[in-house]
Amino acid sequence: MCRILGIKNFDYRKHKELVENFFQLAEIGKTLKGDTKGHTDGWGIGCYESGKAVVWRSDKSVIKERDVFFKTIKNIKSSKVLIVHFRKSAWENTNSPENSHPFQYKNILFAHNGTIYDYKKLLKNITPKNEPSPNVLDSEVYFRYLMNSLSSDIEQTFKNSVAQIKKKNKYSSLTCIFTDGNTLYAYREYTKSPNYYTLYHSQIGNSSIISSEPISSKLNWQILRKNKLFTF
Repeated sequence: MCRILGIKNFDYRKHKELVENFFQLAEIGKTLKGDTKGHTDGWGIGCYESGKAVVWRSDKSVIKERDVFFKTIKNIKSSKVLIVHFRKSAWENTNSPENSHPFQYKNILFAHNGTIYDYKKLLKNITPKNEPSPNVLDSEVYFRYLMNSLSSDIEQTFKNSVAQIKKKNKYSSLTCIFTDGNTLYAYREYTKSPNYYTLYHSQIGNSSIISSEPISSKLNWQILRKNKLFTF
């Protein structure tokens, strides 16, 4: 249960205000009915430097680490794709850098919003070379399951793997964004709370913006429809 931001062709000078607006969601972003406010169970940033994926992750509240967060963003300057994630855990006492998003496998970055309740069932279908570290939770297992059958056609790999999860697993949402460093992919799928498990798209010049919530009144936002993989 999280807030997600993805920016294609990120440029700090152009997108600074958007990142600042997104930062506010850590404190005031939508939460599920009955949950406490805030997405403060860890944070992460993923980008590409000279074509290689780089990730920073923390188990602390991003509100308390505001200066570190913005210093990291500023130092990135530019990236073909930027992913930012603020975590709100569905699992008690699991704050750790390891459980913060985005996750990295080879040169692919992935961030998820939702819970797969019986995620351990997926582990038996992940080959040893692709197994996640022990004790990781549903989101990284979801990612590793997707990557287990990775081929040159990442879109078809994703669609095939998600189809199996939808048939065999119980989940609140499979909503996610991911990237290979060139294309930004976004997928929205849920079994409940459609007003929470959202992804919105907007465009600024050659930059596509994906966000859990609209983060600027200056832009035109379109909600992504359910069960379709979008590419940017």
